[in-house]
Amino acid sequence: MNNLQMKSALAALVAACAFAAGAGALDRATIKGVTDRDPCSYKVGEKIVFTFSLDGAPADAAALDGLQLKWSRRGDDGVRDDGAMPLRRDGMTVVTSLGRPGFLHLEAWVVDAAGEKVKRGEKAPVSCTGREEIAFTGGAGAELDRLTPGVPEPADFNARWKAALKRLFRTKPVNRKTIGGFVREAGEGLDFICLEVEVPSYGPGWTDCWATGYLTMPKNAQPGSLKARVSFDGYGIYPQSRPWGADPGWIDLHVNAHGIRPLTLSGDAFAAFTRDVIEARGSGYGFNDADNADFEKAYFFGMAMRAVSATTFLHEFAKTRPEWDGRTLVTTGGSQGGLQATWAAAFVKGVSGLRIHVPWCCDLGGIDAGRLGGWRPRRTEALGYFDPVNVARRLRPHQKKEIFRSALGDYIAPPSTHAVLYNAMRGDKTIEFRQGGDHYDDPKAYSQNQTFAAPQL
Repeated sequence: MNNLQMKSALAALVAACAFAAGAGALDRATIKGVTDRDPCSYKVGEKIVFTFSLDGAPADAAALDGLQLKWSRRGDDGVRDDGAMPLRRDGMTVVTSLGRPGFLHLEAWVVDAAGEKVKRGEKAPVSCTGREEIAFTGGAGAELDRLTPGVPEPADFNARWKAALKRLFRTKPVNRKTIGGFVREAGEGLDFICLEVEVPSYGPGWTDCWATGYLTMPKNAQPGSLKARVSFDGYGIYPQSRPWGADPGWIDLHVNAHGIRPLTLSGDAFAAFTRDVIEARGSGYGFNDADNADFEKAYFFGMAMRAVSATTFLHEFAKTRPEWDGRTLVTTGGSQGGLQATWAAAFVKGVSGLRIHVPWCCDLGGIDAGRLGGWRPRRTEALGYFDPVNVARRLRPHQKKEIFRSALGDYIAPPSTHAVLYNAMRGDKTIEFRQGGDHYDDPKAYSQNQTFAAPQL
């Protein structure tokens, strides 16, 4: 081995040792990133300063030798930028701005001398999602009150929904006379009330199906002491298990997205239901472009019908129970659950509130306006009937509307889509933007959040 080869081998050995020491020493470390003021309070063109620190870093400064903080910035203004700096415990800054109303997305990672992401030896419980990388995802916003839908809503939006809902309620009536046939006891010997609920509804193409789920409530509740709530699920295909208990203070109907019937479906029978019903038109339900070009054939059509049927049922059921307070009926959910909850709140009479987080498929036309997109079906004209931004205009001003979590690092359901949704709502409304989180979780070690409430934004 010549001198040059020896020097190269020695350098590689030193780098490998530094990487190994750094990786193990940073197993409990997280990157904290904050802006120099409230993250969604900026004006277009104004300087935005992100300051990063390394929480949980080892006391030995040598553990950081050779490591860098690499960052990448993209935004609704079309600007992309990236860079790197030596890794320190604190004082690392990135200065940027936004060239138009909207958001920027900033990510940062710890990398070694070769530019490779440093991996933890174990997934840190204090990280946002438990990922192996030591990373940050977040952002900032400017002049959010100026954000409007990327494309207009369908011209016949009201007429199309009016006709569909009229047919649903005429042919699948849900009222005091019919609801008794939609429930049965879910088990014996429970210390709470638990009912299996199956409400006749429609699927894509007006196929017969059921809205299904479990209704729970405490036993022996005092008259007027319980609120009512319909809870919806996020994206996915999985059996719905019987609840282990009831939430104190609530009559809760937890509805699955697909009309699983019977609710105890499992094993080969559930696999067949998945194959023949949920994914009959291809894997990844809701992503079939041909179906999504037709209002009545889209998978979301059946999901919306079931959401309306289930919520109507709970309203009628609650009115028969002396335990209900007679006022409160909330629809709630996250991601796809927020999508369903918005439909239900807009199209069912008697819903008093909407409480959602990281709602999915909002402002599908935002990418047409140049804004960053997320993970969702390709926009079609027909999907405009289901876009929560358009549906939100039908929410009543008196309804309490809460988007209680929009993560600034979420690019499954980007924060711009939630700002547009918020702006479309009338009356009583709030939205909270959270720094350093993604679609699934927020950092545990800190928070830098900003809330807007009507009529601020």
